[in-house]
Amino acid sequence: MAAPKSCVQCGKCLEVCPLFKVTGREELTPRAKFFLESLRSGEDPGEGLSEKDFKSLASLCLSCGRCAKNCPQSMSGPDMVSDLRAKSKGFIQTCWDLWLISPGLLWPMAAAASKLSPEVLPEPFGSARKRMQALFAKSPEPWVELSLQAKFEKRRVMLFKGCVGRFARTDWTAKAERIMDGMGLIRAEGGEFGCCGSSHGSAGLLGRQIEARAKNIKVWKDSGYPLLVTFCATCLKGLKEYTLDDFAGDEELLAKWNEALTPLSSLLLDAEPKILDNAPVQVAYHQPCHAPRNDTDLKLLALIAGERLRQVQNDLCCGFGGIMQLGAPELSKEVGLHSLEHLTKGMKPGGQIVSGCSACVIQLVTLVKDDYFASHWLDILK
Repeated sequence: MAAPKSCVQCGKCLEVCPLFKVTGREELTPRAKFFLESLRSGEDPGEGLSEKDFKSLASLCLSCGRCAKNCPQSMSGPDMVSDLRAKSKGFIQTCWDLWLISPGLLWPMAAAASKLSPEVLPEPFGSARKRMQALFAKSPEPWVELSLQAKFEKRRVMLFKGCVGRFARTDWTAKAERIMDGMGLIRAEGGEFGCCGSSHGSAGLLGRQIEARAKNIKVWKDSGYPLLVTFCATCLKGLKEYTLDDFAGDEELLAKWNEALTPLSSLLLDAEPKILDNAPVQVAYHQPCHAPRNDTDLKLLALIAGERLRQVQNDLCCGFGGIMQLGAPELSKEVGLHSLEHLTKGMKPGGQIVSGCSACVIQLVTLVKDDYFASHWLDILK
């Protein structure tokens, strides 16, 4: 058995950690978290740092995964924090768990309650109010038409809507289904997918994550192993992280699952765009932290926007952070505002920020100033 990896304190994670980039606080970095963990597990755990303080610092992670990609040891801060959260469940996790398992009930209730609250509220309640409005926001006016070709014949498909697409932005789901129908894809009959499990996992709700994965695999199997299409980068990442254990050791089935996973944008790269008169002069692409290496969302937007597309900055995190919305909303907002500052620097009023991650879109819509629009790329399609 290979020896467990240990942090060599090289600082490579500092180069890419959004929390460090924005705050300059090294105690928030993966390096600090791994150092604290090594102290806690040593002979002199914490060197005066209380268990409460340790858990507080170590849990402040946006789960962006940038550190793991930059680490020579391939060590993951989000994995370490997920494990820590799993071992120290508290009130915040209970609330987050409830939020995730009852979206059909709680999300509309919270959105309705936010409309009744005062316009001006102290933080973090003010951001929470805006976030609920962003969750159920109306789409901006579309400004492009895509000519779709019925290029698929008898290819069966299921749409993985994600939590946001299923319970809040049903307009995204409807548009995605129209696109699939227009390309000749046949919708497979079957049950309804649940959460991809990513939000549960990052919050340390590992039991819930296992349940979510098992449900989704069963729905897919019962439907005859169709093409599995999604329009959310984080959902795609979460689905790609299913392991051999989730498939009861069936390597062939896991390979079939990974082969079925398909970003919706990848099916549209040969479409011909027709730009409408209301198109913005400038478009910025916010690349999600969880975007795949072959980012077909970006390729599609480049095809559509052409010269309107500003230079893409791939080092910006929106700061959403999942459970950090409850545990440290002020840090989430600080990172998000930093991202928007760079995305809109030099942008003319009326410009549009586009992303392909449901969580990123909610965060950007929550924080963006009135001079600009933020949306999913599905929003720009007529």
